[in-house]
Amino acid sequence: MNRSVLSEVFRATLRVPPGTLTVATSFTHPARGRVDCPAHGLLAALTRNSGLAPRSRALPAGCLHEHLPDAATTVFAVTYERPEGGHHGLALAADAKDSAALAFAGRQIDSFRAVLRTRRLLYVMAPTTNVDGRAPAGSVPAGSVPAGSVPAQTAAAPSWESCGCPATRACPATRNANSALHRFTDRGDEVVVVGSQAAGPPPWEARTSGAVPVAVRSRQEAESVAIGDPDRLAFVVTPGSVVSEVAAILKVLRRRYPRLRGQHPSEWCYTMEDLHTAVAAALSQSDTLLVAGRRSAPAVRTAVSQAAEAKLRVHDVTTPTSLRPQDIDAATITLVDATPDGRGRREIGRIMNGLGPASHIRREVRSYPEPLLVPRSAPAR
Repeated sequence: MNRSVLSEVFRATLRVPPGTLTVATSFTHPARGRVDCPAHGLLAALTRNSGLAPRSRALPAGCLHEHLPDAATTVFAVTYERPEGGHHGLALAADAKDSAALAFAGRQIDSFRAVLRTRRLLYVMAPTTNVDGRAPAGSVPAGSVPAGSVPAQTAAAPSWESCGCPATRACPATRNANSALHRFTDRGDEVVVVGSQAAGPPPWEARTSGAVPVAVRSRQEAESVAIGDPDRLAFVVTPGSVVSEVAAILKVLRRRYPRLRGQHPSEWCYTMEDLHTAVAAALSQSDTLLVAGRRSAPAVRTAVSQAAEAKLRVHDVTTPTSLRPQDIDAATITLVDATPDGRGRREIGRIMNGLGPASHIRREVRSYPEPLLVPRSAPAR
């Protein structure tokens, strides 16, 4: 791709008022023909932030010239060939006598010229449905529960259940864990609550009668937890836990307390397990992480935590047009999108299409019950 990049300065016949920059949405190159500019919105935002007034438009055909004495406008442009044919690029036009606008336009084109490259983007989103259209394991479609029992998720402020599932879909994980906890305590078992919950203490603790269950959040805690009666020990899985971490804790508890019993695994929620697996797979191949949306989203919390452990660069993309050349100077980028309706993914993707040939890959992991092996209820007689 780098061999096809051309960075050029043209003279033009169009008029650009002083104090403004014309941002090309497309233009006609004298030799390469039509050039589309998918990243023009990013250039316009950077121009606006600099104090200059951007004017986005398609440059008239035939207005660019390599040599044009006394031309009123200077155009800085960079173009590259697309693997599938045609050309993409960037172009900024400034009044030939406006030194501030000329300097800014030249710097911007040079900055983005330096980071034009073939790029792979790996997208990670919170799972919403399975490949066959059903909800993930441990969840049920929102339409199958009474109206009003699921908090509404607005476009401006998405929210999530304690297990990590979107609030627009009812997940019974908390209800199942609460029922199991009360079932065990009512029969006199000593209960340990297994797993971690980043959002705070388990929501059922305030409603528990009798002894408060003991939290076991790691293998180290499982090795040291003291149990009064090993024959009457039971466990409940905290909604929002990563199932692989729960399994590691239970392995230690079962070794120490062979008569351990607990909540049935069909009631566990795999949302965070799937997120952790998808994020880990993407980040292991990436040079940097872009975050679109609120950090309160489970997918974002997971990605930021794992990126910190891997010592990867993390950039919060408050708006798609807040990107800077240094944010995208990487061969492989993971984008975690927690914006309403996937808006951030789409807008960032369009911008990336104008900054070098881009491959857009969505990474998903979805765990759900094997339908052929789910027991069916006996027919009524």
